[in-house]
Amino acid sequence: MRWKVILWVGLLLVSGVFLGACARSGDGLVYTGPTELTVKAGEYVPGTPIQFVRAGERGAEMRIEGQDAIKLVGDSLKWAGPVGENVRLSVNLRILHISEERLITSGVVTIRVYNVTPRATSVADERPVRYTLPVAYKVNTGETIPGTTIRYVGPEEGKGARLEGVEGYPYRAIGDSILWDGTLLPNVDLQLNVRVLFFNEEFLQVLGTATVGITP
Repeated sequence: MRWKVILWVGLLLVSGVFLGACARSGDGLVYTGPTELTVKAGEYVPGTPIQFVRAGERGAEMRIEGQDAIKLVGDSLKWAGPVGENVRLSVNLRILHISEERLITSGVVTIRVYNVTPRATSVADERPVRYTLPVAYKVNTGETIPGTTIRYVGPEEGKGARLEGVEGYPYRAIGDSILWDGTLLPNVDLQLNVRVLFFNEEFLQVLGTATVGITP
């Protein structure tokens, strides 16, 4: 059983090497990664002016920024632009499946949020734009996990990594979860769900997902 735990942690560490570069930006927070997205007929790719109108004889009838387009399986759907104040969204998708009821796509989504002021609170379920993307962070001792009010205090022998800004018991061992719900901006929510990969006197490493909800 022990070797399975070691293997699991090792895989997470390797994953963190590839994801960590995507998680930070000097002028804001960046959330980016792969996603699979289903768009029902008549609806839009969330946060974009890309609408799946219907399935036609020639393919998917789309309306992109007010202009009509026919798209086939394998074709791209791309858009980048502002989604409300201090938020920018970029989607780079490919069509996987077309039916009368829905369009299935897969690709990469990037959300950039500027001038954030994290505040722990319950999230707004009614946000019309919502994406879940991978994140990985290396947090120096005394600093907060980006986008949250959780601060890494340092290790404590026999207890684990000590955190400030969490409810209840403040210690986490390797493999333990850290959860945070709150707002980045008045129109942007964040739900962070990460696990501890490693910690020592100097830093804490975590890996997991961030669900970003936006009201344009």
